[in-house]
Amino acid sequence: MQYPSLESLRGLAALMVALIHSSFVVAAYPPLVEQASIFVDFFFILSGFVMALAYAEKIDQGLSFRTFTLLRFGRLYPLHLFMLLMWLPYILLKGYAHFEMGLGGDPFDKNSLSNFFANLFLINGMGATQTLSWNYPAWSISVEFFTYLVFFAFIGITPKDRKPLLYLLVSLFSYGLLYVQTGTSLLSADQFGFPRCVGGFFLGAFVFTQTQGQRLTLKPIASHSLESLVVLVTLVLVWQSHDAKVIQLATFASFALMIYVFTVQADGLFSALLTTAPLLFIGTLSYSIYMTHALVFIVIDNLAEYVLRMPTSEIYRAGMGWLQVFKTPYASLINLVALAVVIGLSYGTYTFIEKPWRTRFRHWAQAREPSSNLGQS
Repeated sequence: MQYPSLESLRGLAALMVALIHSSFVVAAYPPLVEQASIFVDFFFILSGFVMALAYAEKIDQGLSFRTFTLLRFGRLYPLHLFMLLMWLPYILLKGYAHFEMGLGGDPFDKNSLSNFFANLFLINGMGATQTLSWNYPAWSISVEFFTYLVFFAFIGITPKDRKPLLYLLVSLFSYGLLYVQTGTSLLSADQFGFPRCVGGFFLGAFVFTQTQGQRLTLKPIASHSLESLVVLVTLVLVWQSHDAKVIQLATFASFALMIYVFTVQADGLFSALLTTAPLLFIGTLSYSIYMTHALVFIVIDNLAEYVLRMPTSEIYRAGMGWLQVFKTPYASLINLVALAVVIGLSYGTYTFIEKPWRTRFRHWAQAREPSSNLGQS
């Protein structure tokens, strides 16, 4: 990515999203983890920024729909398909354990054959299912892919000089639609994930237009203060975002502001930290972390419950009601080990699935449109 600090922020957001799917707590979920599902909206906003950076001009210059779709499909689908197939033996084993051994609930209630095909055809987040299923974080991949198609069509029909305003208007319209359709929270995944994604994506595209030709030249102390302020405000808003739609909208705006700040200047201590090798490494693996973590955490849950016989407790979690969790003083250590496993697995999927298949699709796209500079996005 042209802006490495944004890559690292995406990686940190992926780790936060992973932690919300852990069932191991000391007494309760930490406040930021409790509300971490809103970091999916950071992905949407950053994706819009990156797509506008990588493709808006190319589409204006004649990049074909087929080539664009091939590139974006190759970025998302190979790892999505791989993880869906990894879930298949797990669900079949869970079904065997339930029907033959009396262990656990019926996994086919949610993970049905029809839901499998909805995931397979990437319509799992588009209202084709009544609930999240199989590799459930992939709902956002579904809505993001269809948002790409909307973005391509939008670029093709709008004058170049009016795009910034129209990006913003599409974002505001989508968020407005989301606001009136949802109950107490905007963070809908199974019913209104598409307008949620479109709102964030076009907000990110608008932010991109505002960064072009912009560069803040600040003294180090001013740069550090600005970065610290935007990070602090964002974290406070995330903390307070549960079931408060106005605060959730403010959080989306703070994500956009954070992207803007780390784009137009990079001289603060946070920028220095975000461009260190470990965080850049996590950023590189962010998509794989997002796609692999759910299976890792659910397998660990099963080991804890059925092999180690750890007792479960009920705990209320914002936005999800009463959940079965494992209360243990070792929760932090278990979660760190789980994240280490996720990162290790993600390195494997990035190396052997994500990266080589992205390259294959890029070569296929290049063969169909050899005159285009397809970039590295």
